[in-house]
Amino acid sequence: MKAYLDCFPCFMRQALEAARMATDDPALQRAALDRVARLLPTVPMGTTPVEIGQLVHRAVREVTGVPDPYAAVKRESNDLGLRLYPEFKGWVEGSPDPLLAAIKIAGAGNVIDFGANTADGSVERMAEDSFSRALDEPLDAAQYRAFVERLAEVDRVLYLGDNAGEIVCDRILVEELVRRGKEVTFVTRGAPTINDATMADARYVGLDAIATVIANGSDAPGTLPPDCSHEFLTEFRRAELIIAKGQGNFEGLSDVPGPIFFLFKVKCPVIAREAGAPLGTVILREQVREGMTE
Repeated sequence: MKAYLDCFPCFMRQALEAARMATDDPALQRAALDRVARLLPTVPMGTTPVEIGQLVHRAVREVTGVPDPYAAVKRESNDLGLRLYPEFKGWVEGSPDPLLAAIKIAGAGNVIDFGANTADGSVERMAEDSFSRALDEPLDAAQYRAFVERLAEVDRVLYLGDNAGEIVCDRILVEELVRRGKEVTFVTRGAPTINDATMADARYVGLDAIATVIANGSDAPGTLPPDCSHEFLTEFRRAELIIAKGQGNFEGLSDVPGPIFFLFKVKCPVIAREAGAPLGTVILREQVREGMTE
């Protein structure tokens, strides 16, 4: 997916948010914005949003000197997800179709801003309400059938994660896949970027106890195969089934061949336009193409 002009104001918004996460110093915040403002006009047309996001957040980290501006937010997100895990797990176990319920929970996992102030419990209540509604919202029946059929044919699943906190919901789907006899490899980012999950986050929420966890070697807020490690690319090329979670992975992989099912919530007008789906929709969508070549 190539970036739209509509994406550029969002990159400036992201830069300001990250700078404020990194420092309380207005001069450093301004310096980070100035760096990004100089950077964006140099980006060639046809660049993906993930590539631009990588450059933007690298710039903020370099200017502020803070390697992980979202570290505290990610920890809070993971803690909130773990508090809600027993309830979400109960919904799946009590469902007539646990796999469908787990997919819906995972797909809705980024509906809540887990980084918001949760001191009064309001975000937690909002999460419970939102996930409860998610179970009642329809998922494309044809795409779900295609996923179930493909899943029955494979032994291994490569699961590309997205955000901290959200990965607790991914854990529920991974557990359901493992219960069905699948060998799952869960992939995190290779280094901090925005609030995306790293190896440390995956271990913190217990994913390493149920799946093989690897990092992709990249600090992009999505999956860019040319920027990823040999270890990841080996897994990607031999994958029988790939679940690519979140908008960032859709942005980075929508033009990449592979046995991919995208799973994400449509959260911005650009993605809505690209995916042909309304804002707020949880999408499960197959990419029917041949595998990557060496």
